[in-house]
This record gives sequence, C-alpha cells and structure tokens, in this order.
Amino acid sequence: MQLATSLVSLATRGWGVTWCDEEREAEMKVRSKMNVNEVLKINEHMLDAFVWLAPEFSRLLNPVMRKAMASRVSVEQAARMAHVPLTEALYLLNLAAGEDEERLTTELRRINPEWRRNSPQELQSRPGELEGLSDDDPRVHFVDVVAQVEGDEDPRPPIMHGLAELRETNDVLLVHHGFDPIPLRDSFERRGFASWAEERQPYDWYIYFYRPGVRASAAINAPTSRSAFFRTAAAGS
Repeated sequence: MQLATSLVSLATRGWGVTWCDEEREAEMKVRSKMNVNEVLKINEHMLDAFVWLAPEFSRLLNPVMRKAMASRVSVEQAARMAHVPLTEALYLLNLAAGEDEERLTTELRRINPEWRRNSPQELQSRPGELEGLSDDDPRVHFVDVVAQVEGDEDPRPPIMHGLAELRETNDVLLVHHGFDPIPLRDSFERRGFASWAEERQPYDWYIYFYRPGVRASAAINAPTSRSAFFRTAAAGS
C-alpha cells in the first residue's frame, strides 16, 4: 500500500513537529483550518485517510454522524483527537489528496522552527481543582454517553443537559466517552470551562469539565499511544 509505505518512510525521519508554518501550509490542498467536510469533498480517498488517523473517524461512514461531525471538526482538531502531531495529519491527508510526496516532504521540512511548538493540550497531571476528587463526589455530575457513541448517535444533548446542571461554582461535569471529544472541549472552553481528560483504558475516556480558578486550556492525561505512524509501521512490517 503506497500510503502506508509513505507513512513508514516519514516515521523513520523522526519528525517531532506539531504545528505548521501557515505560509508553507497555504500551499497545500489540505490545511489545518479546513473542516472535515471540506476535506472529504476533495476525493473519495479522504475518508479512508481520516480513519487511518484515528478509528474514531469510522463514524463518518454513518450519514447521520457524518452530518453531525464533519462541519464541527477542523483538521487541527482531528489531529488532536488522534493524538498525533498536526504535521503528521497534514502529511497523511495531503498525500491522500494527491499532493506530490517529494514536494510535500520538502514543504514540511522547511517549516520555520519558531512555529514548532507543542499543542496547547500537552499532557499534564490532574489539575489542582480536581485533586482528591472521586467519581462519586457529591459535586460531580456524571454523564455516560458511551452507548450513544457506540450506537452512532449524537452524544451532545445529554452532555449539554449535564452542563446545565452545574449550578455551584465548584460543580464538576464528568463525561464517560468512547473517545476524546476535542471540538466539544474547545466549545466549552469558550464558555469558561476548563477540561481535563484521561484514557483509563483504550477507548475508555473520562473528561472533567470544571470552572478553573484561573482560566486554563484543555489538557489530556497520558492517553494510550495510537500514533498513526506506529500503527502503519506495524501493519507494514
């Protein structure tokens, strides 16, 4: 498989870049600010490329979920959902879009080092606001949407209902989810809620939404590694 071979080749180069120089990115068919729906319109191979990034995107095969997800999720958010560097996502998606591999590799190699910074969702320990907090703490409002996710239903309505239940300043919404819902977390951050997520078992996510003492970005607690590069390398070996 040509795509798999190309990804293995890129993996061996040891790129650790996470964010792309916008000027270089502007020359690519797939860019970080595009939403998934725009990318899917490029050609029939793009859906397979998203599934390569993360199994969560297999939900796009369902027309209902595709309509619900595709316009909400940007390429940058898709990379964060897959827990891969943005340049890795751009490389894979642009190859699928028909970009010349040599030219694409050259462009990504010429990224300005000043743009090579980590995602704002770097791994970090449990925030101070959540220290000592158990799942059955009285201030925790628990919402389980795993059944909705597994049934390809939109999990947002019960989550939004749970958010509405946070009446006290120190109330916390704990969502049990089948994947890390990055777009939802970004949306809640704009409402003043920080979030922290941990993957307790593969594809078994617990996301905490809380009002921070000082506004904070969403954070991820050491997820199980599912890098597209490592998966592809293993498949091709």
